[in-house]
Amino acid sequence: MPTLDARGVEIAWSERGDGPPVLLIHETAATGAVWDPLAEALAKQFCAISYDRRGWGGSSEPDDYRRTTIEEQSEDAAALLESIADRAAVVCGAGVGAVIALDLLLRRSELVSGVVLVEPLLLQLIPVATEALSQDRHRLEIAAGNRENVIDVYLSGGLPALGPGVERTPDETAAAARERPRSVVAELGIPAGWRMPLPRLSTADRPSAIVTCGSSPPLLQEASRALAAQLSQAEPREVDSPRAPPHLGAPSEVASIVSEVSP
Repeated sequence: MPTLDARGVEIAWSERGDGPPVLLIHETAATGAVWDPLAEALAKQFCAISYDRRGWGGSSEPDDYRRTTIEEQSEDAAALLESIADRAAVVCGAGVGAVIALDLLLRRSELVSGVVLVEPLLLQLIPVATEALSQDRHRLEIAAGNRENVIDVYLSGGLPALGPGVERTPDETAAAARERPRSVVAELGIPAGWRMPLPRLSTADRPSAIVTCGSSPPLLQEASRALAAQLSQAEPREVDSPRAPPHLGAPSEVASIVSEVSP
């Protein structure tokens, strides 16, 4: 797996297929391998680029890695696109990865031809989520104080705003979280800390799709609807994937959405 030196860390990445580039950005507690089924579907028409974000999989992390930001993650993605893509890319992200994709669209639009945002973790768009986020952080603090395994708490489904839930957590996700616990902690709450440029959402000039499914947590469904109401050229889409995140349970449907967004 090749690597790229990006602002002090080594980013491991891979590509398959030949055609317009599609950059795939994974969620917290995962690696680029989570995109393999979608990348296979895309490779018939596109060059699907997946990578391990800093702190995950084959990518390195800074010394004493405790905190990151959406902007820092976005600049890693931008460095990768500038290095290996020969034109603007469709950027497809899930969870935190969707927020990173949106940041790329708003700050580095010259690199982006369109975005597909899978269950974007933008709970600051819905006031009711503030209490859920506070409860999640409190639960993690209690777990740490009681010397519980914080990663097990994160993966348990007991965190309605932050945790993915047992039924929606593939084995490889749990393994990634346990292998890199510092990265989980470094990313908790980073979407809430993103300086989301609300006025620019209405002026975004690239096509976008916001994707959920039947099993998407209610808070994420509501946040997706709120984003679709503000993001220019955004189309909300629900795919038929009742027991998994959309990109895992319905890769062919998400691939079709990518094709529709691609210019």
